[in-house]
Amino acid sequence: MSRRGWLLPLTLLIVALAGGIGFWLSQHLIERSAEVYTGDSETARRQPLYAAERLLTRLGRTVYPIRRLDELPDAPDPADTVLAVIPTYALSAAASQRLLDWVEHGGHWIVSVQHEYEPGQGQDHLLNALQIGSHRVETTATEPVGVTLHDATPPLQVRFATDLRLNEQPWLSLRHGRGRVTLLTDIELFGNDRLADHDHADFLAALLEENPGGAIWLQYRLLTPSLAHLLWQHAWMPLLGLIVTLLAGLWHYSRRLGPVLLPRSGEPRRLVDHLQASSRFLWRHGAGPMLLHAARQYAQRHHPGAVPDVAMLEGSDQPLTERELIAVMQTLQRIRDCKKITY
Repeated sequence: MSRRGWLLPLTLLIVALAGGIGFWLSQHLIERSAEVYTGDSETARRQPLYAAERLLTRLGRTVYPIRRLDELPDAPDPADTVLAVIPTYALSAAASQRLLDWVEHGGHWIVSVQHEYEPGQGQDHLLNALQIGSHRVETTATEPVGVTLHDATPPLQVRFATDLRLNEQPWLSLRHGRGRVTLLTDIELFGNDRLADHDHADFLAALLEENPGGAIWLQYRLLTPSLAHLLWQHAWMPLLGLIVTLLAGLWHYSRRLGPVLLPRSGEPRRLVDHLQASSRFLWRHGAGPMLLHAARQYAQRHHPGAVPDVAMLEGSDQPLTERELIAVMQTLQRIRDCKKITY
């Protein structure tokens, strides 16, 4: 059979096999849809208040997420609300005063307190201004507590997962001028992981009803002060002493040791220059008697017939001054010169 004769049956066989496989798959494969949790989105991982932002947007509120408080406008509207996750101890004096001035005109500031504090005993400028102290209790609450806002009934069930208390309460809302400051010991209950627990979402919505017509600024980046800021804020005296000690040590070890070295000239040095340098080195290191002894030996060896001063020729280890050594050397030089003239 020719090649063309085999081609048609082979084509029909392939088509039949493909049709059979397709029919079998259509009878045994079932199409289903299922939801698979893949974790939080990149935006939710980056923004811990993302769930709160979506909730408030659906409630018809205008929400502006910001990373830092310095991204707030210079003069926020007095009808706005600022929710800041940054703790009070990390706020500078300028930032605290700026927001308190805004609250006095009607703003609502919700902020976190995360440390024990006594008013006037540290650098927490907000708590100092409000005269609010915080302390820890022995046990952390494991069950939600009832919270009443705007005479709401029944009370909202909110779980504050912290042992910190503000005047025996896990949260406080204070009037300041025409506005309000709300202090929370556990602001993470508004985070993505806990907003759906208990009545946390209702608690957030009720807090924001203080200024229902304004925008909401969500500061979501948890900023902590730098090590240098903490050291200067809480340990400036030992830090200043350390800086002074360091400067004194640098000044002490930067002082010159010994005389200034003269630049070397291009001309070769004479033998007398080397002798003078060696003599000065020996004199600075207390070898004056050795120099005098060498001069006496030289005079006695080259002029044995001379009769010099006995005190100059006899051995002596008494310490000499530079002036006395020069005078003795000059005397020995004159003795040597006189002997030469005699010859």
